[in-house]
Amino acid sequence: MLEEIKAFVGPSFSQFTGQWNVVDSTDDVAACLHERFGAYVVSLVPCTAEDRHDLERSIASYYRILVRRPAVVDRTVRPFSQIRADFDRALLAGNQTRSQQLLDELSATGRVNAEQRKCLEIRLLAGLGRHSELAGNRPLLESVMHLGLPPQTIVDLVEALYAIHVAPIENDPDVAMVLEQFNRNVARPFAPLFHERKGIRRPRVLRSFFLYEATQADPNEARCDAILAAYGDEDEGRELIVRWRRSLKPKASANSLELVRQAILDEDYEMAANVCLAELPQPWAYKALLRAAAEIPSQELLRRVRQAFDDAEQKILDALTEKDRSRLSRIADIHTGADPAEKFDADWLSWARWVASGMRGAAPMPVLEAAAINWSPDEFARHGAKCAELAQLIGNASGEAEQVFREAFPALVEFFVDRPARTYRTFAPVHSVLITAIAMSGSASNDELEIATSVTRALFEVGPSEQMYVDCLTDLGEILAANSAPVHLDWALGVAELLSLYPCPHIELRMRTFVAVVELCRSNRHRLTGAQGKVLETLAADYGCPELIAGIAQTQTAGTALAEAAYPGLIGIYTLNQSAAERAKRTLESLLPKATVEINADLVATDRLRNLARSADLFAFAWKSSKHQAYYCAKDARKDRELLMPTGAGTASLVRVVLEAVKSQLN
Repeated sequence: MLEEIKAFVGPSFSQFTGQWNVVDSTDDVAACLHERFGAYVVSLVPCTAEDRHDLERSIASYYRILVRRPAVVDRTVRPFSQIRADFDRALLAGNQTRSQQLLDELSATGRVNAEQRKCLEIRLLAGLGRHSELAGNRPLLESVMHLGLPPQTIVDLVEALYAIHVAPIENDPDVAMVLEQFNRNVARPFAPLFHERKGIRRPRVLRSFFLYEATQADPNEARCDAILAAYGDEDEGRELIVRWRRSLKPKASANSLELVRQAILDEDYEMAANVCLAELPQPWAYKALLRAAAEIPSQELLRRVRQAFDDAEQKILDALTEKDRSRLSRIADIHTGADPAEKFDADWLSWARWVASGMRGAAPMPVLEAAAINWSPDEFARHGAKCAELAQLIGNASGEAEQVFREAFPALVEFFVDRPARTYRTFAPVHSVLITAIAMSGSASNDELEIATSVTRALFEVGPSEQMYVDCLTDLGEILAANSAPVHLDWALGVAELLSLYPCPHIELRMRTFVAVVELCRSNRHRLTGAQGKVLETLAADYGCPELIAGIAQTQTAGTALAEAAYPGLIGIYTLNQSAAERAKRTLESLLPKATVEINADLVATDRLRNLARSADLFAFAWKSSKHQAYYCAKDARKDRELLMPTGAGTASLVRVVLEAVKSQLN
């Protein structure tokens, strides 16, 4: 406003210099204006009496323009990267409603076109474990499979197809039957998805690409071997792909040069490089090897390529063209460390080192998004020192590097917690620093709290050291203190339950955490539901201190005598958390005495699980702790009836989702 008034009035007609008026207690008008508008008052004094008319005319002109000025619409939106990070967190937490809201918010930014919207919809379905719905959406798959899809979308689609059409039969000793099923249900209808692997190393994607090649009329054995070579020793399902490879009928060697040419045309540079290395010292193999290696930023591959040229005869080097020499020079620079471009996308550790060193040459998050899809947990599963160094880099980061690691939080959780088929003790340092990251963020969202529970469970499953256990419970205490709101009661009870289930190297600290949960319930006892009161009673018994909750849970007894107590239906519960299932069963039986509650924890599709899902009036499926085979079995058995999906895997979440469904049915 000061600048605009100065532009209209300026020094021509007044003594105004662009400053706010200073309060003058002797000027009643100025004092009145300051009382009304605070410091935002200006004083306009004409230079001469003759200038008064021009001054008033200028102010009137300014007023007319203000009246005509269009209203400024607040178009403030959150940064796209922040919305996308929240979207990824919601998927990790299994929050379907929030995920859909964030997907709509991403679209509303105007930065998502129709094709990208479809990729995000695919990410949502895959991230929530809805593989059956994704694989069965033929129009969606056909609308995108001919596009140049990003690696994450290829992963989501291929893994969904594998989960539905191959996973139920993958262990069948009849390999021919597995190939026939894959060919009929996946390879023929969705062949364009398998034109490029783009370096993806997810186990199910590798197995799918292997099966696709094996179902061709003339299988490319070199490509099959390249896929097998990309498989990590610790990755799940390795024995399957090895058995499938042995089942392929041996044949006469194909023309390797033609194979390499076709691989380069298909942009399958990894396969091309492996064939070239196998064909050395053929002269053509050196040239083709340089062409392929220039497209694959892999330390191991570049080391092998450089070694091959170090061992090559002089006549081979003399025959290289200028372009070949340029490629060889670049490979030599990268191998010796002269070029930093390769160092930050080889794996998590190289990327973290680069971030900690200042991130020269590129933006960190785009680099991570493009490269992480090709990284395998296998390297970290076998090298605990890598995990320890990565955790140290993240934990000691400050300034811009710390902010980057915060943005990378969903990707870290997905890689070290969600993606591995089983937990590894070597991952414990990373799990520990992820929990610390949530504690340091202060107030957390519901999704972040659920993620904290998942990471804590992963840490406890590998048996942390006493110091890690102490650090974890200290962090959980800080998270509880920063998020002590009624809306987080279920989560707090879930944390206390989780601590009670695993070995405890520090009993006093565990009890201190439970006391913090009790105090949260006590301060919100007027909001505590009957189900939460029952869970608290059970936990107090587990911790051996029922007297600690005196006057809390008992106040909820009246709340259990509701219409829901007369519900006579059959309630089914599926979860691999057996302790939580038993607690939920006892709690529901006490709150719904006329209902029948049955639980199931079968790892695969069984008649028992199928019958329970089919006959249950309500069926709660704790999908975050489930096996996919069981999910599809239950989903198919339920047909069009709802499958209750609690966000958490604890007793409080299971009981709450069931009681809400009971109330909905009765209403």
